[in-house]
Amino acid sequence: MNKKRVAIILYGGIGGGIALEGVACLVNLCEKLAQEYDLTVFSLTKVDKSYQPKGYKLIGVQADDRTGMFYRMTYISTKLIKLHTQNKFDLIHAFWGYHAGLLALFWGKLLRIKSIVTFMGGEVANLPSIGYGLFQSTFKKRQIQFIAKNVDIVVALTKHHAQKLKENLQCKQLEVISFGIDPTLFFDINVEKPQPYRFVYLGNVNKVKDLPTLIQTFGKISQHVDARLEIVGLDTLNGEIQMLVESLQLSDIVSFHGYQLNKKLRSFLEKAHILLHTSLWESQAVVVNEAIASGVVVCGTRVGMIADLEGEVTVAVPVGDANQLAQEVLKLLGNSKEYNRLKENGLAWSNTHMLEVQSNKYKNLYNELMDKK
Repeated sequence: MNKKRVAIILYGGIGGGIALEGVACLVNLCEKLAQEYDLTVFSLTKVDKSYQPKGYKLIGVQADDRTGMFYRMTYISTKLIKLHTQNKFDLIHAFWGYHAGLLALFWGKLLRIKSIVTFMGGEVANLPSIGYGLFQSTFKKRQIQFIAKNVDIVVALTKHHAQKLKENLQCKQLEVISFGIDPTLFFDINVEKPQPYRFVYLGNVNKVKDLPTLIQTFGKISQHVDARLEIVGLDTLNGEIQMLVESLQLSDIVSFHGYQLNKKLRSFLEKAHILLHTSLWESQAVVVNEAIASGVVVCGTRVGMIADLEGEVTVAVPVGDANQLAQEVLKLLGNSKEYNRLKENGLAWSNTHMLEVQSNKYKNLYNELMDKK
């Protein structure tokens, strides 16, 4: 029996990055989908020639990021049409609303095939204080609204994310499908964790993640308990956060580890009591899934998955509120029963929200759409 043919368009995330690791959750999902469908992935960024996708065809632009987007979109369009002419695609799916979503909408309509767009991050964000979010631009805002209104299905990554989309967009159909994680890398790291209390941050060091609030929170916590903080992630702020740590006289208890491969994150979670995550904006934050699957309690700001699981698995406070977050964490550390409740709830939740579950949700969505006339 011939497999249904699916085209995925994305803005990078596969076939590039440090050690060609890409965005792990995207790579894992495509490998799962390729088991069920004849899958071709089109990337609007250049793919390293040495990268070998597992089970699917990967086509990237033949130019670097300095090349204009019009050229890149034209190149991918030409490749997509050529393959469609040879053997028709049954469905087109974009990750990121802009520009990938625009291509998915355009070719979906022109080729009369169903289209899905998964919004991945800042499509409806508007944070002028840090220059983040596509809704800062009237032109991009209108394009995002047009895409959402006209594709067959928009996918949000969490309930919190879906609510933000509902407040700003009209959609024919809105679904929530979170990224699942590979259980072989992160699952119930059951080791003894003695004091001092160990905190960890896993993610890029950038303005959206609001590391100043995280550092201020940890500073307040460390005034009351013996604690250490490890910051793991690519620094895009040229040492700004290291200077803040030094100014607050926290250098002895805060360490920076730079970018680490996904497979090495387990070693940081093995030692951690709490993951601190203080973003200004998140659609999901897959690191939350990784932490709770590892038996690490997550405390942070009310965004993405932290907001979805608040009270049952996570501790959440308003964005930017270092005082309240520090108070809630200290309260948690003083209540082992509550800490263990959140930890056990997180492990139970993780059992039903792994990669296999996510890929099955997409398969069901694909089949539902392709069955429609």
